Amino acid sequence: MEEGKRVSPSVPYGYYRNPKNKQELLVDKESAKVVKRIYRLVIEGYGVTQIADILTKDKVLIPSAYAEIHYPENNHSSKKRGIDDPYFWTPTTVGYILEKREYMGHTVLGKTICLDYKTKKRRKAKEDELIIFKNTHEAIIDEETWNNAQRLRKTVRRSPKYGTTSHPFTGLLICSDCGGKLSYREPAEHKEKKYDCDYCFVCQHYRHRKGTCSMHYIKVKTVNEILLKSIKEITNFAKEEKQEFLKVMNKLSDEKREEKYQEDTTKLEKLSSRNAELTTLITKLYEDHALGKIPVKHFDRLFNTYDTEQQDLEKQIQYFEQEIESYHQRKVDTDKFLKMIEKYTNIEKLTVPMINEYIEKVVVHESTGGRKGKYRKQQVDVYFNFIGNCQVPQSEE
Repeated sequence: MEEGKRVSPSVPYGYYRNPKNKQELLVDKESAKVVKRIYRLVIEGYGVTQIADILTKDKVLIPSAYAEIHYPENNHSSKKRGIDDPYFWTPTTVGYILEKREYMGHTVLGKTICLDYKTKKRRKAKEDELIIFKNTHEAIIDEETWNNAQRLRKTVRRSPKYGTTSHPFTGLLICSDCGGKLSYREPAEHKEKKYDCDYCFVCQHYRHRKGTCSMHYIKVKTVNEILLKSIKEITNFAKEEKQEFLKVMNKLSDEKREEKYQEDTTKLEKLSSRNAELTTLITKLYEDHALGKIPVKHFDRLFNTYDTEQQDLEKQIQYFEQEIESYHQRKVDTDKFLKMIEKYTNIEKLTVPMINEYIEKVVVHESTGGRKGKYRKQQVDVYFNFIGNCQVPQSEE
């Protein structure tokens, strides 16, 4: 494995072994089309369950059935296990395809580690334990698409039903204060749906447990207008004034990253301090309860309150720790951004693929000047894939 040689008899769906060189993978054009379709559906906003249903409905052969028909000499597992329905796709199968780095043209070895050679017990290898050789065979999926798919998969997309309708903006909107995602809210089925303010996003921590964060309310209509305007501006600027765009990127990238780093560090310190306070309070609460200084009903109520708050804090701390950890790894990649925007011309309406390819995240701040009216103001920071929070220079006019 350390020499880059494959030791497993299995071959990723979408490839087949070169008959003249068993170590070489070649692209199987027919199954590769299915792999590309799966990644395209993710970019279009579909979840693994929905994708599995689509492939099943379209009578697409599952990987094991496809291998049994086209490469029977290399397919051993399906013969032992048997195939009940050759067209029935499961979310697990789709998820497995979406995880494989081999589709970027890389060889990934040592995915499991043997814990005991006697019992043959194994565990999944950690990220730093994997043996990866890059660009060893032809890629089916480009790196940008693969990374984008991994980002989108982190967002749970529920099936449309009362109160939990999935929305194209789901997973993109982030609360500026707690780092939690904003959740979509719409009127109940039995209520009249006549105001656009009924369709909105609010902080998930505020929505599920009042007191941990403020509302951060923003209308869907407003988000749509902001994103469409931002995408059109940055696209026109990058295409029409390419040299000026590159100059602005080089100047702003370090400034923005440093500013964001300082903000995240400050928030993490405050959250960690409150988390330490809660640990002290819970410890003292246990001591008072053990010594009989506090009734059981008061102990249960206070403990549940502290424990719930601490769980929320730990999630927020984890988010900001990840942001700070990835600070030095983030690089402005203008070449990839310029390549990506060539797909889009005459942008007049947002589409799901456009949103997912352009936008990394949208940070929503709490409004000031009242909940509504002409004095209400709200800061919204749009982060683009590859270039971050870039704003087009505005003329004095």
